[in-house]
Amino acid sequence: MAVVVSWITVSIQEMLQISGLSVQSFLVFCLFFLLAYLLLKRRRNLPPYPEGRVPVLGHLLALRRATHLKLKAWRRQYGDVFTVRMGMNDVVVLNGYTAVKDALVNRSELFASRPSNYLLDVMVGFGKDIVGAHWGTGFRQRKMFATTVFRKLGMKVGRGSIEDKILEEANCLPNRVR
Repeated sequence: MAVVVSWITVSIQEMLQISGLSVQSFLVFCLFFLLAYLLLKRRRNLPPYPEGRVPVLGHLLALRRATHLKLKAWRRQYGDVFTVRMGMNDVVVLNGYTAVKDALVNRSELFASRPSNYLLDVMVGFGKDIVGAHWGTGFRQRKMFATTVFRKLGMKVGRGSIEDKILEEANCLPNRVR
C-alpha cells in the first residue's frame, strides 16, 4: 500500500514539473473545481429544467423581459411543474389549478415554511424570530405568543384599546426626531 501511495505522489510531482505548476497551485486548482462542482451540480428530485441555464446566473438572462411569456412557453414545453434556476437557487414553478391545489392543500406541510435567508439569519439568529422561522412547533408557539401579547396590549377594538395613545405618540414622533 505504501509503495502505491509513494508511486502516486512521485507521478503527480513529475506531471507538475512537466506542466510547470507548483503543488500549491495544483491544490488551489483542484479546490476551485471541487467547489464549482458542488455549487453548480443539479439537485436530485427536482422537476425538469428548461434549457439555456448559465452557471452562476441561472435562467435570469432568459427572464429579463416578458417573464410571464417565457414562463408560459416553458409551461407548454415542460408541463405544469418545472424548475427555474434564479441565480444560485432553484425555484419550482407551479402552473394550473390542479398543481397549485395539490401543493398548497394536499401537501401543505411541505410548502408551509419560508426559504432561508442568510442575511436575516445572521442579523436575528437562525430560527429565533417569527419572520424567518421554519414551520413547526416552535413557529406555532411564537405566533401564538405574539398574537396573545398584541391582543393584551391593545390591538383589540373598542374600549380598553390603546390605539389613541399609539396615534398620539406617532404624531409626536416627527417633532422629537427633528
